[in-house]
Amino acid sequence: MRTLTIFLTLVIACAASADERFVPLFNGKTLEGWKERQVKAGQEGRWHVSDGILKAKPGSGWLGTEKVYANFVLRVEWKIVENGNSGVFIRVPTTEFKGSPSDAGFEIQILDDNGSKYKGRLKPYQYSGSLYHFQGPSKNVFKGAGEWNSYELTVKGDQIGLIYNGEQVIEADIGQNVEMQKRPKKGYIGLQNHGTAVEFRKVVIKILTE
Repeated sequence: MRTLTIFLTLVIACAASADERFVPLFNGKTLEGWKERQVKAGQEGRWHVSDGILKAKPGSGWLGTEKVYANFVLRVEWKIVENGNSGVFIRVPTTEFKGSPSDAGFEIQILDDNGSKYKGRLKPYQYSGSLYHFQGPSKNVFKGAGEWNSYELTVKGDQIGLIYNGEQVIEADIGQNVEMQKRPKKGYIGLQNHGTAVEFRKVVIKILTE
């Protein structure tokens, strides 16, 4: 019994050590480290923090990190309203560009898949858990509007992988797609305000070496 106890203690210690490599991107208190980008005039200030939750009122643009990231594991929990639409942007260019960050970098879609505006009306790469424009999720694991969903997004070199609510749904190779190869290898991380309310929590990142 003592040997088993020691073993379990070591396993827990190793897991805790591994988790220590994750650091908060959102501190649960303020918008420190983040900046509103591409917001339409008069729609500024729609992001706020309440009870440790990062919330957006319906608006435009996106909330982006102040730092740029190339290779990382990003964990985030999100909750969308009925017929809600949002997204997680990665590798968004630091230079000026026109259009959506999903056209300049990459986006993991957030959507109320069951909403009347979207159910059965979209292409696979437009539903939640998709690598927008490029690849739909291998399965539907959306928990529903008003429920917390989780993403674990791994970005390393040419590989993009997504675990959605504990299920692997995206495994993409940038090297196999000419259009994806045009996108930057590093950039901002962002959270989209696409005209509907959305909430985020437990936004943490682990930096990887290529």
